[in-house]
Amino acid sequence: MNLCLYEDPAVRSFGPHTLVRPVFALRCGAFTLVEKLVRAFPDASLALMVRPELEEWTRLLYPTAAVGEPPAEETLFINGRLCMTDDEMLHFLAASPLEACFMADGMLFAAKVSAGRVAHAARWLREGKPERAFEDLRFPAEVNAFLARSAADLVRWSPRQIVQDFRYAFQAGTVRGTIDAGAHVLQADAIHVGRGARVMPGAVLNAEGGPILIGENAVVEPLAYVEGPAVIGEGSRVKAGAQIREGTVIGPVCKVGGEVDATVFQGYSNKQHDGFVGHSYVGEWVNLGAGTITSDLKNNYSSVRTFASAADWLERKGTDSGQRLLGLTVGDFTKTGIGSTFPTGAVVGVGCNLYGTALQPAYVPSFVWGTPDAMAEHRIDDMIETAARAMERRKVELRVEFDSCIRQAFDDTRADRNLYLGAAVTRAPAKGVR
Repeated sequence: MNLCLYEDPAVRSFGPHTLVRPVFALRCGAFTLVEKLVRAFPDASLALMVRPELEEWTRLLYPTAAVGEPPAEETLFINGRLCMTDDEMLHFLAASPLEACFMADGMLFAAKVSAGRVAHAARWLREGKPERAFEDLRFPAEVNAFLARSAADLVRWSPRQIVQDFRYAFQAGTVRGTIDAGAHVLQADAIHVGRGARVMPGAVLNAEGGPILIGENAVVEPLAYVEGPAVIGEGSRVKAGAQIREGTVIGPVCKVGGEVDATVFQGYSNKQHDGFVGHSYVGEWVNLGAGTITSDLKNNYSSVRTFASAADWLERKGTDSGQRLLGLTVGDFTKTGIGSTFPTGAVVGVGCNLYGTALQPAYVPSFVWGTPDAMAEHRIDDMIETAARAMERRKVELRVEFDSCIRQAFDDTRADRNLYLGAAVTRAPAKGVR
């Protein structure tokens, strides 16, 4: 059987994170969305359908997958926004007969089709019309599943996903690395320490509220406090004195210090110094300078609104996230200077360089450079040169396919950026967002 993940038009609601990657490459809990499904269907051949501008980059990310056109074989199509919830749902999908489709909260998210229907389904999925792809199948079954609508959902659901990922994929109470004498462990049977990982003297692992997963070759430095449920990814380092609060997911090869609460780091990002970051989603190759602080709760405790575009910002048409706790969403390769601060629900795009200690605006489009009261376009060649230099420090090559993807994102966001910069909107904070 084929397992084919596809994207739908709702990927645009994930802001800067899906400009440079497929939606199923986003992280929630211990794994990315695609990793969860591959683990759930280990015997299936993987096929991936993505936006045309991401195909070459996706082939590099997933070299064993069929990207573009799924093979004409029995196929289980699943929306790439699926954030798995339980084994019962997966068993239902696997055991269901051919020619069936499945709904979650009234939205079609999966279908199992025979070889003869694959080409028809793929055609409509490429056009962004999943309802047409499976319209001739029998009346759909309602399934207990969760489709993420935005990065905010991935932040909100990560604590639960950590618990489930730990239960299904890791052996509790296993220490394959080293916990030094002088480190303190609470609820040792809810901790997994991978090979080559080290927890140094004075560090505290508190798994009383949920499991803690420390990936291979990760390091927790002295006097750091890690509170479960939490994930410290492979090759990552928690800095001395850090406070990693419950619900935090640190992807691979990150360096994280200060106070972090219920935040997802996609991977390869740094927040090494003091400063609070809470209920936020941080992309890859991000550097948050010393003293960078986010607000994740409004003074009136109301639901947080976010802005998806410069037009939304200008017209004060924020989208209600449905969440009272929501911090910063920040795209890949963005850097903040020392003392930067961000209001509740702030969104910052890909490839920005922001500095200055004044309150940053609640929306900054991709590829912008400057202070809150004086911003300009970040020249793409300069941005990519800096990105390549940052990646080289981690011994990662900026491949030409990724270079093309970043440049495409620059072109795709040009109109939004021009509207934002032309209107000087950074001088006018939106009401109700702080």
